[in-house]
Amino acid sequence: MGNWAWRHRRWLWGSGCVLVVLVIAGFSVRAPVKDWWLAREACGGKLPRGDLDTVRTGERLGTERESFDKDLGQYRCVLKNDEGKVVVAVDAYLGGADRADEMRSIGSSYAPHAVLPGGLPGFEAENSRVYLMPECPRGGTGPAREHRRLLVGTWTYFAKSREEKAAMLRLAVRMTNEVTGKLGCGGQPLPAPEDGAVPDTGRYVPRAEAKGTACNALATTRVPAEGRDGEVRIAVADGGVVGRCTLHAPKPAGEDADGSSRRPGNPLVELTSWRGDWGRDMREMGSGPAPLPMGEGAVWKPALTEDRAWAVAKCGGENAGFAAHWGYTSLYRDAEEESGPSTAAERRVLLREYVAAFAKDQVRRGNCTGLQLPAKP
Repeated sequence: MGNWAWRHRRWLWGSGCVLVVLVIAGFSVRAPVKDWWLAREACGGKLPRGDLDTVRTGERLGTERESFDKDLGQYRCVLKNDEGKVVVAVDAYLGGADRADEMRSIGSSYAPHAVLPGGLPGFEAENSRVYLMPECPRGGTGPAREHRRLLVGTWTYFAKSREEKAAMLRLAVRMTNEVTGKLGCGGQPLPAPEDGAVPDTGRYVPRAEAKGTACNALATTRVPAEGRDGEVRIAVADGGVVGRCTLHAPKPAGEDADGSSRRPGNPLVELTSWRGDWGRDMREMGSGPAPLPMGEGAVWKPALTEDRAWAVAKCGGENAGFAAHWGYTSLYRDAEEESGPSTAAERRVLLREYVAAFAKDQVRRGNCTGLQLPAKP
């Protein structure tokens, strides 16, 4: 082989190596650039960088998608990592079938899993999704109503630690304020959470210590014998749109006396408060087969069955409802496993006592009017 041919072959081989190195270098440079661009542009560029860095937990970003329809009152954005898992997702609904479907899902998921601090109008669901429901009287294109509420759900796959949950709550408030602005809702933006504030799953207290709290009704009314020395979970917050009081039987034998093992006893009685229009076929888990009589187009009126009692009022001019029903250990429990009195008549009497005591106390605390209780059985 001549010198020219040999030199030419060496040049081609060397060029190929250079090309491979350049391709590899190109990929290594392009990935960080894409990551930076997605972090900067996702959700309209409104995700606070520091909070996003916290909730992504070091994952590399992969894709983003955003859509907004002012006529329908809907906004969606999702940011995923390079493995297709959600880093941040925001879904907002002012009305329509999608909002109704989301409301039904909330009702069946035992809300609130946690209440929000600082008077924020919302809660956290069991799947760690933060829901905020600010008023939006001027949003959308339909007829304005004084107390129309926007529903905004914010979720991330990775937020687990307290620091990550605090960042997620700040993201939820920030994005909710952005959407209310896009829709022209009017009013003041939601206040930013205090530094380090996170959703609160509530506190458990001995039943006697619930007296004077928002769950006072469970301490002052007669309860099933199993719950007389039980404990109450208090998950009610100022400004919340959903609140829950749960009477539990005493902790199972063998649980740590100091409460370090946080597994409560069997839930016996549930009291919940609901503010706003939630939909005509909203079913709360454990409240029986019939939907709660609430929501747009429904007649807000008191109701009483052997499974649940329902009272209604106006709080700040807005619909408010109060429910009482029996606790549950399984969604598919057998009738003989249910806690509470044995006859249907006894069940109705007690449920009415619970909802009357709870609703009267909540109306007083919330400066509400027009309380309507179910008729005595």
